[in-house]
Amino acid sequence: MDALDLDVRRHVYRSVVDDGRPASVSEAAAALGRSAEDVAGAYQRLHEAHALVLHPGTTDVWMANPFSAVETPHRVRAGTRRWFANCAWDALGIPAALHADGDVESECACCGERVALSVRDGALARGAELLVHILMPARRWWDDIGFT
Repeated sequence: MDALDLDVRRHVYRSVVDDGRPASVSEAAAALGRSAEDVAGAYQRLHEAHALVLHPGTTDVWMANPFSAVETPHRVRAGTRRWFANCAWDALGIPAALHADGDVESECACCGERVALSVRDGALARGAELLVHILMPARRWWDDIGFT
């Protein structure tokens, strides 16, 4: 990753944290004083490096792991702010990424049962008795990250 890619990546994550959504190419270009073409290239390189996930065929950010740019059943609250995660596992990554306590509201992918988790001081405080089943081996996650 070159300096532009790192600047773009930081800006995308900062916008997710601050605004609740990733910056578009044009927003990032304006904020960074770069051309939209340069920033679109960075988005594509970041996607290819698995640093961001773009909606297929676009430069629109779908995932800035662990954050989701689209509504999902995996909701995280930290302080007064809320975000969506890509899965229940990623939902636990949001408080970690923010270095904050957080509450997760999710649901079982199998039966739809409500799942509530709390993270306090970097540890799972509520929900620790739950069992996690990860369907896909980690080596295959990027085969279809949207499914995983």
